[in-house]
Amino acid sequence: MTQQGRVSRARLIAAASAGNALEFYDFMVYGYFALAIGQSFFPAHSQTARLLLTFGTFGVSFFARPIGAIILGRLADVKGRAFCMILCVAMMSLASLFMAILPGHAQIGLWAPFGILAARLLQGLALGGEFGSSTALMIEHSEGAETHAASFQGISQNISGLLAVGVAWLLSLHPQGFFGLQNFRIAFLLGAIGGVVVLILRRRLEDAPSFKRQQAENPGRHPILPGAIIIAGGLVAIGTAQTYLGLYLPTYATTQLHMQPHKALSAIFILYLILMLIIPLRLFLARLFDRTGNVGLMIGSCIGMAVVAYPAFTLLQHYPTEAALFCMPILFNLVALPYNAPLNGFMGLVFPIQGRGIGLSTGYSIGIALFGGSAPFIFTWLIAQTGSPRSPALYLVVTALITLAAIWAAQRRMRLYR
Repeated sequence: MTQQGRVSRARLIAAASAGNALEFYDFMVYGYFALAIGQSFFPAHSQTARLLLTFGTFGVSFFARPIGAIILGRLADVKGRAFCMILCVAMMSLASLFMAILPGHAQIGLWAPFGILAARLLQGLALGGEFGSSTALMIEHSEGAETHAASFQGISQNISGLLAVGVAWLLSLHPQGFFGLQNFRIAFLLGAIGGVVVLILRRRLEDAPSFKRQQAENPGRHPILPGAIIIAGGLVAIGTAQTYLGLYLPTYATTQLHMQPHKALSAIFILYLILMLIIPLRLFLARLFDRTGNVGLMIGSCIGMAVVAYPAFTLLQHYPTEAALFCMPILFNLVALPYNAPLNGFMGLVFPIQGRGIGLSTGYSIGIALFGGSAPFIFTWLIAQTGSPRSPALYLVVTALITLAAIWAAQRRMRLYR
């Protein structure tokens, strides 16, 4: 590949993965500021009830994603990946801006929680089409290196996670807020500004030659493959549960371990710095999958996550310190790396080009809705029902078993449409 070709591919990957980064930033911020958002928008008789309302709204918005996936995923197959990606990020930016400026319950009463729900539903609709269209674009521009290209979606999450927790940590140093604004409003406003930057990055993107060729040879043919969609949903189960565990940990540390918010956030911030250091290993594992197509490492990784879940929560309960809070997600991320590195490309290769937009968008959205968006709510509910701070480990075990079954089913399709 020429130097110019490398630069062009780097620009394409940056523009495509930036939308996923914006998505992850928004949801990380919502999770980190869950207590403040609950106090501002949700009246309730107890902190647990307010958290359940806050995370319930967080989870409900994820169920808009499959609807967005069907609509926008079909649009990505018909009008093109690049067109859909512009529309998705515009909708995401609008939702973030609305979160930043919406008055609280004290000002507008019940309109406040309904407004938050409307913003999250708009966000969910947009995100339903974002991942599938952007991942499909990267895969189709990277023949022979599909999982390596798609792995940058995960890397973009690490970068945006670092930005989100950094913003939350800095804002937590001044609990009363800056410039007369509540801290979570500043964080969402920064997300809206980031959306404008992503729009600029994406304005010159084009669909891949392979996609254009399929459109010309098979006009109007956009198959929906229910079996592959179910497999894709299962493939993300443990990955998204583990990701949103990281989002939930600052709230867990504050409510269960009675840790100061800024201390919990500083531990998570250092975690994301460490994750940046293992990016080369992530890229190596994705490249290795491109060359071998072997799912053995993914299977071993899922088993590992199930095995370490309960001991990790037990250790954190007995040693409720910043060091333990830092080590726990590091352990999960290292064990999960052989699974996470090739995951996005692996999912994409389950679908043919003609139906990849709607298939990948719908499968991913269903998986995220079932196993990710509901995770903070389930963690909170499990602790409330069992009285045990270790109970979230049970959820991780269940999702690991679901993903193992999906990998077994997917390996037969892995290179069918490659």
